[in-house]
Amino acid sequence: MKKRVCHMTSVHRSGDMRIFFKECVSLAKAGHEVFLVAFGEGREEAGVKVVGLGEMPGNRISRILTASKKVYLAAKELDCDIYHLHDPELLPYGLKLKKLGKTVIFDSHEDVPVQIASKLWIPRIFKGTVSRLYRSYETRSVRKLDAVVAATPYIGEQFEGRAKKTVVINNYPKLEDVHYCDAPFEGREAVVCYVGTMDRWYGAELMPEAMKEVPGTLYIAGEYPEEIAERQTLRYPNTVFLGFQNRESINKMFEKSVVGLVMLLPIKNFIDSQPTKMYEYMAAGLPFVASDFPRWKRIVEKWNCGVCVSPDDPAVIGKAIESLLSNRELAQEMGRNGRRAIEQEYNWAIEEKKLVELYSTLA
Repeated sequence: MKKRVCHMTSVHRSGDMRIFFKECVSLAKAGHEVFLVAFGEGREEAGVKVVGLGEMPGNRISRILTASKKVYLAAKELDCDIYHLHDPELLPYGLKLKKLGKTVIFDSHEDVPVQIASKLWIPRIFKGTVSRLYRSYETRSVRKLDAVVAATPYIGEQFEGRAKKTVVINNYPKLEDVHYCDAPFEGREAVVCYVGTMDRWYGAELMPEAMKEVPGTLYIAGEYPEEIAERQTLRYPNTVFLGFQNRESINKMFEKSVVGLVMLLPIKNFIDSQPTKMYEYMAAGLPFVASDFPRWKRIVEKWNCGVCVSPDDPAVIGKAIESLLSNRELAQEMGRNGRRAIEQEYNWAIEEKKLVELYSTLA
């Protein structure tokens, strides 16, 4: 049975890869009438009607106090059958929608109670209390909602016994989005790349330091304050900050690269995560150097597609990078192994079926 569906976010871009290009587009392809309410410009694309709410409020307090309500009011006007929430801030409005007789799904992208502990803007003395209060509220909320969609198996485990229904929809890449380039690595320059969020927890300081003595160039594609990027460029001349890049530009960068980096710091919210960038490197046929977290090591050991090292020592990371740059044949074989893993196990086509099946079971 085809349904009228509304995805809601007050935090993410209307072109977010998971929300728009994967979930919304997949549901539209399955025949549902799909809306996305988000900040930005309105448009209709790939069968999805984006209800744009203009520019997002500039500060955190405004986003919490006003942005979520604005999203809710616009979504409510659409009078859909199913509402799919993508932010913890929207949980109170999910409960309002339930009272209106709607089917409501909460999409948990992160383990939020743990994530709170890494928020620099929350004073350390309050983090434990805020985390416990949020978890208690989240539990009371999801018990009243129809389902929780979890972005990783670990996040799904956190909702066991708390939610009515939990389905893990992994954030694996779409094979058609990431270009696989099998051109010989021997003909490529010594290029190392990173794609994604840029702050110290994601290795913004660690990666340039690790590359300092490596004979190659590190390209970083991700939003980063301009003044910090300029300062880092002066300190690390073989690191190039590209800023936010679209999919086409990222694919071109992958085609020129030999190694990808996933050097997240060992905070609890990362240790059990599944970083999208790691799977994108694999899809592009790139080997990667990653933090030696147990879940990541299991993938690397199963498929022989990269190298895991401690994220505590830039010199060790640099040696791992240099070993792949200096042995192009091994690096390319690892890249091919990674691509094979994506084709067989870690791709969106598999996850799409689970998402469509979930919707078919909801009233």
